[in-house]
Amino acid sequence: MSRTDKTQPFRLRLWDGSLRRVAIHDHRDGVCDLPATLKADLAHFADSGGSVARGSCFWELHYTGTRPCGCPLCHESDLFRADRRASRQRSRRELAALLKLARHDPWNLD
Repeated sequence: MSRTDKTQPFRLRLWDGSLRRVAIHDHRDGVCDLPATLKADLAHFADSGGSVARGSCFWELHYTGTRPCGCPLCHESDLFRADRRASRQRSRRELAALLKLARHDPWNLD
């Protein structure tokens, strides 16, 4: 299996640093219920039957330019498809302009 960000499980990306997160603490009940290690987090996830119920302390995700999952909603929606197409067209126009400039004045490319 490929070891890309798209196929790496979400919880592993939280712990390896691919996704940026900040701990938000609320210790009114006296305990911190955030897991300290990946092993503890996976054990809690397995014990809870896969539920992601939030306790008093929780992780807050911060956008780093990486979309958190590989689902079609995040990567293949029409909005992102249009963005990717616009980016490709913009790159082609910029490259064409540089090539045209290089043909006319190859010594002055700044």
